[in-house]
Amino acid sequence: MTMFRRESPSTGANSPRVVGFYEKVTGSVQYVAIDDATKTCALIDVVMDFDPKSAATATDSAQEILDFVADEGLTVAWVLDTHPHADHMMASAWLKEQTGAPAAIGEKVREIAELWRELYHLPNAFDPDRDFDRLFADGDTFQLGGLDVRVMLSPG
Repeated sequence: MTMFRRESPSTGANSPRVVGFYEKVTGSVQYVAIDDATKTCALIDVVMDFDPKSAATATDSAQEILDFVADEGLTVAWVLDTHPHADHMMASAWLKEQTGAPAAIGEKVREIAELWRELYHLPNAFDPDRDFDRLFADGDTFQLGGLDVRVMLSPG
């Protein structure tokens, strides 16, 4: 499986190069944000593949992105999710195991976890403080290689 991908070059200082990978089955776009100066990257919203007919999961899409990272000679510094979908969170856990990079998401995910606990009657199924290494607040900053990154809440 080869996903369609498109690249957006860096626009100058403190701007990453971004490569988007389109996953056709879910209609998801997954991203690799790259600091070319340090060969460091962040993986964003990568998905775990799911086949509803067999109820089976696979890591083909995530592996394709890891293969791209290896081919580019990059080091994964972050595994980031912009929102909590099961396919993203499953891929994040797998990518963290594969790369050793910390996983992070916005702190508002705690509210969603509480909603899911009640809705699905699963009190321990999803614990953001346990499942992520960092929960970002609006305005937080972090480093991606030599790039300064600022977190922006974008509800919707």
